[in-house]
This record gives sequence, C-alpha cells and structure tokens, in this order.
Amino acid sequence: CCSLPSGMSMGRSNIKQVAEKRRTDIKYFIKSLFSMADEISHSDLVYTFFHPLLRDQQEEINIHATKVKERKSGQMSRSETHSIRGQVKLSLHYQRGTLMVMVHHARSLPLVSGGQEPSPYVKVYLLPDPTKATKRKTKVVRRNCHPSFMEMLEYRMPLEIVQHRHLQATVWNHDSLQENEFLGCIVLPLEAIDLTSETEEWYPLGNMISR
Repeated sequence: CCSLPSGMSMGRSNIKQVAEKRRTDIKYFIKSLFSMADEISHSDLVYTFFHPLLRDQQEEINIHATKVKERKSGQMSRSETHSIRGQVKLSLHYQRGTLMVMVHHARSLPLVSGGQEPSPYVKVYLLPDPTKATKRKTKVVRRNCHPSFMEMLEYRMPLEIVQHRHLQATVWNHDSLQENEFLGCIVLPLEAIDLTSETEEWYPLGNMISR
C-alpha cells in the first residue's frame, strides 16, 4: 500500500506552502487506497475519513463544469445582437467659458444577457477626439431600464472650438465580470444647436459609434 511521505511540517506560517507541495502525494495515496481490495477500500474507516474527500473533489469538478457552461452560455447570449432601443435625456448650455452637459435620465432600455435589467451608465465625448481627452461618464445605476443620473458633465473650452465638435453620448451596461455591453448611442452636431440658451430634449438611441 502507498503511504504518505514523512516529515510533514504543519507550522502556521508555511501550512499553505506545505499543503500545495503535498497535494499530489495525497491524491495518489487516496487513489491507491480506493484501488485495494473491497474489505479495505470499502471499510467503515475508509468511508468515514476518505470517501468524503473523493465526494468533495467530485463536487468541485461538477461546480467548475457548471460555471464554465454558464459562462459559455452567457458569452453566446452577449454575442447575439439585441435590439437598440430607448432614449436618453440631455440638456446643453454654454456659459462662462464652459459647455455644460446635464445627463438627466434614460428610459425604455433593453434587457441584457440573461433577461436581466441593465446597470447603465452614460459616457460622453466631444468628437473628434483621438486621445479621448474629452471622455466623461456618469455613475452606474443598478438594475434599471429607466435610470435617473442627474449629473453635470463640464467642458472648459472656447465656444468656437465647441461649435466644431460633435457630442457623442453612449449608454453602456456595467458588468463587473465581463466586458461592458453597448446599449445605444446618440451623436449631436453642436454647430446646429444654439448653446447660448439651455436646450433640453429626449434623444432616441441608435447604434453608431464614432471616434
């Protein structure tokens, strides 16, 4: 019969290191034990102390396989193109050398992977912006198809420069485990908007993203 190597040290400081080092030896010992004659491998003593280890190992394998299956299923769901719909409400106003973009609300956002409500946030750029220097974003609102953000995003730059930019606002679903999911976009040519007075409007979301 196989036996475990002697000289195992179980001090508090190195218990994790020792456990990892002996893991292969223990697995080989248990496998050899279960391969012996029935009166040994199925004895009360072995069932009490060793079969639970085998059961726990099998449960870990099953749990891991389930998680992998769920992850693959989730990736397939995310790869499917969901319909872009919903609206975002913005107000724009230029005063005292600053373009102020108020992100009010979004509404009628689509469900995301798994049929759950999204955890949306809004990201804003003034295009063209190859270095992403104008990137601004709101907080994340948890699990809501009709979120309220009520956040002011500001850009300190001359009006003549602002008027030659396009404001891009994209809505995203925040996912802490996977890549954030695109929910929709608007692009507004600022030269077509009178920024000297406040403009407030609901804008329908589309699927075009520019840089």
